[in-house]
Amino acid sequence: MELALGTVQFGLAYGAVGSGRQVDPESAAAILDDAWQQGLRWLDTAAAYGDIEQRLAGLCGPHRFRIASKIRPLATAGDAGARAALMTGSVTQSLERLGDRLRVLMFHSAADLLADDGEALWAQARKLVQGRDIRLGVSCYSPIELLRLRERLDIEFAQLPANAFDQRLLQTLHDPAGRTRLDGVVIHVRSVFLQGLLLAPGRGAQRVPAAAAALQRWQARCDQADLEPTVAALGAVQPLPGVQACVVGVESLAQWQGIRQAWSHTRPLEWPDLACADPQVYDPRMWPKT
Repeated sequence: MELALGTVQFGLAYGAVGSGRQVDPESAAAILDDAWQQGLRWLDTAAAYGDIEQRLAGLCGPHRFRIASKIRPLATAGDAGARAALMTGSVTQSLERLGDRLRVLMFHSAADLLADDGEALWAQARKLVQGRDIRLGVSCYSPIELLRLRERLDIEFAQLPANAFDQRLLQTLHDPAGRTRLDGVVIHVRSVFLQGLLLAPGRGAQRVPAAAAALQRWQARCDQADLEPTVAALGAVQPLPGVQACVVGVESLAQWQGIRQAWSHTRPLEWPDLACADPQVYDPRMWPKT
């Protein structure tokens, strides 16, 4: 497994626990330059992350990162014709903005593909990227969504949440021997820090009260193992078989360098007792609005 760098904070003020500010262009460029020098090669972005998709190639400078981007969510587009038009426009923009750095294009919302016109949207997207070195995929909130979609569509790439509390990926997509049920699908995981809750458990409990007890157990386990939360959070996803990359978001060069250093010291951790069944703990869509 390798690290990949998420860019949502470069385009939006994002994260449940953090500075609450968007990363300025100079800092973003410095982070990208250092990441390249440290061997990182994958970036994650999206058309819906503010204006970062259109600025990202410029911020990359000479560095030939491989970029995974996402088609705009289509729920607000109305009828099937409007949804198809929005999808086509989003794909065309991503191709123009990112050029040959674009290696993956995902539907940002699995619900768009699970809808009645999902197969038609997928077929149209397939035509738009035909002849290019681009994998077509989907970003999901649950592995069950991915399994349902794989039955209908030739999914090549998927992004899923995974962290110490959300262990559904291991529980659902792999058999008891650890073999994946999704042969041929490249998987990247996100939410390893759970929008910062796992890095600052005290502040996280205030922000998401439903997660308070789980965060208390998490802090106690980190203390018992004598591990910094960053190292432990990264270690919690390292045992996942069949995962190509772990996507992390950062707000500063120092934070990126700290995560990179932590990654070099991380060892796989298997803490199944920390898994949570309550989605109010691990699903940001269910958290209180700020």
